[in-house]
Amino acid sequence: MTRAVATLIPMLVAASPSFAQSGAAERVLVDLEHAWARAVQEADAAAIGTIIADDYVGTTASGQIQSKAEYLAEFVSGDRRVFKLTTDDLVVRVYGRVAVLTHGGHAQGEYRGRPVAGEFRWTHVFVERDGRWQAVANHVTKIPAP
Repeated sequence: MTRAVATLIPMLVAASPSFAQSGAAERVLVDLEHAWARAVQEADAAAIGTIIADDYVGTTASGQIQSKAEYLAEFVSGDRRVFKLTTDDLVVRVYGRVAVLTHGGHAQGEYRGRPVAGEFRWTHVFVERDGRWQAVANHVTKIPAP
């Protein structure tokens, strides 16, 4: 056994639990991302409220900053209605108790009675607190039509 391999094996063994934990976290986060998309399409403010943290801050495609209360109020009032929302090319990166999720997708709906449709890119930041992952930040960008 070469010296490099002999040095590498203990490092890999020591790192294995974190790889396993990261994989489990990734599965939970993918499920949360899909649950968020479903809740948005169903205008289920209660479900959305469990996915996003109390200190959540969102940045809309128009650059508006929203608190959790402001975001949820749009679903309760009917100002934001989402008829279709896809999640494409989802990438999850876990950094200990913080995770960054990025994805593209198509959204179709209405905002305050005006049609909204197109291709978008999202970045979601999740934090694990007390054994539970919650979104603390969201940023969405509309992709210009070609």
